[in-house]
Amino acid sequence: MTSFIVPGYQGQGLGRVMVQTVAKDLLRRGFKAIEAFGDARWKEPACVLPADHLLAVGFKTVRQHPTYPRLRLELRSTLSWKEDVEMALDRLLGAVQKEPALRPL
Repeated sequence: MTSFIVPGYQGQGLGRVMVQTVAKDLLRRGFKAIEAFGDARWKEPACVLPADHLLAVGFKTVRQHPTYPRLRLELRSTLSWKEDVEMALDRLLGAVQKEPALRPL
């Protein structure tokens, strides 16, 4: 598979959200990892995603190649990282929220 974000929407984190959504779906289906070939010399939209983007969203290099390195995203570590961030945000937001002030009658 491949993906593309329309230029007017690039740089807003949609590519990361797309990868996270695919990862969550595959994890529910019992997959343990995603492997992809990235384009290390990416200049414009093509069938292969930029290696830099895949690395930025959590993939690790499994096999070096000057043009098309093989990358892997371990789904268990991705999910636990996401859950940790969500829990931290819940704790932070819970600590910041104030109880409503009681008004005197």
